[in-house]
Amino acid sequence: MIKRNMIPICFIAGLFILLALASYAVSPDVDEVYDIISVREKLYEINHVEKDTIDVLFTGDSLVFRDISPLRIWKDTGITSYDLSQGAMRLCDQYVMIKNVCRRQDPSLLVLEADVMTQDASPYKDDFALPTNLIEKYLPIFHYHTFYKAFHPFEDDDSYLLTRNRGYDPVDGIEPYEGPGDYMNTPAEPFEIGLLNLKYLEYITDYCERNDITLLILALPSPGNYNSEVHKAVQAWSDANNVEFLDMNPMWEDLGIDWSQDTKDGGDHLNPSGAEKVSRFLGEYLKENYDLTDHRNDEAYDDWNRDYDKLYN
Repeated sequence: MIKRNMIPICFIAGLFILLALASYAVSPDVDEVYDIISVREKLYEINHVEKDTIDVLFTGDSLVFRDISPLRIWKDTGITSYDLSQGAMRLCDQYVMIKNVCRRQDPSLLVLEADVMTQDASPYKDDFALPTNLIEKYLPIFHYHTFYKAFHPFEDDDSYLLTRNRGYDPVDGIEPYEGPGDYMNTPAEPFEIGLLNLKYLEYITDYCERNDITLLILALPSPGNYNSEVHKAVQAWSDANNVEFLDMNPMWEDLGIDWSQDTKDGGDHLNPSGAEKVSRFLGEYLKENYDLTDHRNDEAYDDWNRDYDKLYN
């Protein structure tokens, strides 16, 4: 009778040991992240860029890699930059990627796009799924069970567009934004930056201070993501932490943005024509306000000219 009762106990114990071993095997060689696949792929991409050649890192979610063209900024100013972003990335992912990229690159400016400050920052599913979060924390196999998908082969030649375009991933198409042009003055629900977001923002800010990296908070033109209340919250955090905040939403008309032509999805992301306008402005803004090197006369950066020609010609 005792032996019979021991069978399910041994089975459960054995299963737990197997799960623990599997969890150890799949746990990443970085800190806890939400999207291990995107983090690994983005780190793989930027590691194909020559060491110590990136002066500016643009970080954030899909707004960054749709709206900012580092090669356009390069052509106009000679400033080297990279879109260190993936879709729906959380601040925990950004923090891990920033630390890892700075092992090979030595940026003097980190530009954090503010939309990630408004999203869930947890490495786990959400703040309300406590049992699930505990299981994923103590048995990471359930959190990182799709890790193998991150290890697919990439092409290391010119067809590897994200590396060649320095993270920029343009998508053609037009779907006009038809909402109010004064969307930044339209009444909106009160907004506060979440506590976990504030925690990771503190981590990022401290990291920048320790490594002599200037931090700039940026809000790209996007009626689908920004309003007056979000602006107030981000501005308040920036003021309290002595960090510059550049919100491009109130200036969309000055940028020449045409919401009937320059967005691909109704005011969420920009299409290439909108990204061109934003990137030209950003290049001049960075040139005028930060001490960044113009590398255009340096032969070591000739690949930037070649890649620009492939993207735009």
